Amino acid sequence: MKTSVILATALLALAWVPATRADDALGSSLEQVSKDQIAAFNRKDVAATMSFAHTKSPTYEAAKDMLSKDFKSQDMKAEQTSFQYIGHDDEFAYARVKVKVTAPGTEGFQDNLTDTVVLFHQEGGNWKVWDAYLVGGQLEK
Repeated sequence: MKTSVILATALLALAWVPATRADDALGSSLEQVSKDQIAAFNRKDVAATMSFAHTKSPTYEAAKDMLSKDFKSQDMKAEQTSFQYIGHDDEFAYARVKVKVTAPGTEGFQDNLTDTVVLFHQEGGNWKVWDAYLVGGQLEK
């Protein structure tokens, strides 16, 4: 009986390790998508920024329009301050992402830190941002 419990525990541990490694790899891939999108944002490149967004996302067109307008009128810079992989299901992957956005010298803009849950969905074999849901945020002085 004791041997059966030890064997069962060992088998569960072995099954858990590959899943953990797969989640680590997925989390790293998603974090890179987020960082690359922010880098494109900081270059004020609408097409490159949107290339990291899923084209079937319900907010795709609105985001594209907003970026086009904001890049012309504001000199914003974004910095990812935190990325925490949450998990995935059979369709989406989830992460909690905090981003600080500043716009020195832009009248009417207040620097801010947003805390979002970002949903990722594959398109053409690549992970893309599907949508982001605001968890919280704060305005910076």
